[in-house]
Amino acid sequence: MSRPQTKWNCGLCGNPIYWDELFTFLSNKAVVHFTCLKERALKTAKVNQDTMGVVLDSLEDELNKIVVYKQRMSKVTDNEEIKKALDQTEKDAEKNAAILTRLVEKLSSVVS
Repeated sequence: MSRPQTKWNCGLCGNPIYWDELFTFLSNKAVVHFTCLKERALKTAKVNQDTMGVVLDSLEDELNKIVVYKQRMSKVTDNEEIKKALDQTEKDAEKNAAILTRLVEKLSSVVS
């Protein structure tokens, strides 16, 4: 069984991004694997590793929430109110992930 691939390749490693992987969008419009972003951010951090770790862990939590909400939405077929609530909650997680991704960019040299 093949893994479903997105239309993007990682802006850091160049490999394809699959839907079952955590990924985020950088301010320069590049799409990157979370693992690649984390590795680069820790190597180029402008703050101590513990501080960067807190931001990266928070970002990972939000990215995982997006995945969970998408999975849950696909299970709800008979209640529009629940679907709308889950959709809004997923959008909030996406917004939070974007905020945290920008913070990672600011606190490191991920984007040159």
